[in-house]
Amino acid sequence: MNIYDIANRANVSIATVSRVINDSPKVSEKTRKKVHDIMEELGYTPNVFARGLGLNTMKTIGILCSDPSDIYVARALSYFEKMLRENGYDSLLCCSGYDTKNLKKYLNILVSKSVDAVIMIGSKYISAKDNKNLIKNTAKSLPIFLINGFLEGENIYCSYYDDFNATKKSVNMLYNTGNRKLLFLYNSTSQSAKRKLDGFISGCKELKIKSENYATLLCEENEIESINLSLKKFTKEFFFPDGIIASDDFLAMTALKFAKQNKISVPDELSIIGYDNSIFSKMSYPELTTVDSRLFDLCSRSVKTLLEVFDGHSPENIYILEPSIIERDTFKSKN
Repeated sequence: MNIYDIANRANVSIATVSRVINDSPKVSEKTRKKVHDIMEELGYTPNVFARGLGLNTMKTIGILCSDPSDIYVARALSYFEKMLRENGYDSLLCCSGYDTKNLKKYLNILVSKSVDAVIMIGSKYISAKDNKNLIKNTAKSLPIFLINGFLEGENIYCSYYDDFNATKKSVNMLYNTGNRKLLFLYNSTSQSAKRKLDGFISGCKELKIKSENYATLLCEENEIESINLSLKKFTKEFFFPDGIIASDDFLAMTALKFAKQNKISVPDELSIIGYDNSIFSKMSYPELTTVDSRLFDLCSRSVKTLLEVFDGHSPENIYILEPSIIERDTFKSKN
């Protein structure tokens, strides 16, 4: 008999059981009595693990990602592995893709391995309704930490970047420096991508840019030649933008290549703003102006929250980072 059994029997999270054991005021009297009654019925005596959620455990955190070759995911994995190791935890990595069947399989594997928590990297995980329900059900057994995504639920902790306002800020930057025909390039329908898309459209509408002078372009195939063909088709059928905002630095670099192929001067004739402040942004020539998604801060905050949960505290379930833009050479500044 352990804290997980009590949590399952009471249909609450292990964090809630820990709060009851630690006499936290952040538990309703009804829930407190329910948990105490089950503990008494089963003859359960709290130990140091139940009080701390971080002692006498497997000291292992499960990490779920879709594609470890993705530069954003790879950076996050590197940060988490180092941060967790520095705090005495090992990592167990599962690469699941986004299919609900695979996600369920790997979540079950991690639970069976008695990991102390699961970190899920990427907002695509919560795009499907079935995935949301699966995550919420798993959170009844152990804490879930979502990176760059939001899902409301007990024992679910979310850290994400304010993509909406970051993209909106990018629109304003371009407009205020004379760019009047704007294009938003994106390659995903994830929650994060939708926030960026909404921010772009909202920014254009607030500035009263005519609808024929701004557009969005979804590049479903994330290959350079395919993106180039999409841009070529768009500019032939609609307009050639003087400002492009891309949902990631890879897309921004592809747009930069397209401009060079068409002898369009960057940033004199075309300004480009990428997203993520990845290594791509410094490798390109000219160097990319880009939104800094502050991935290190996201990961650091998630680990801090994880440790607070293990210590029996009740940290905030949602943490949102504010936008900042790194100005480099693909943006024509007023100065």
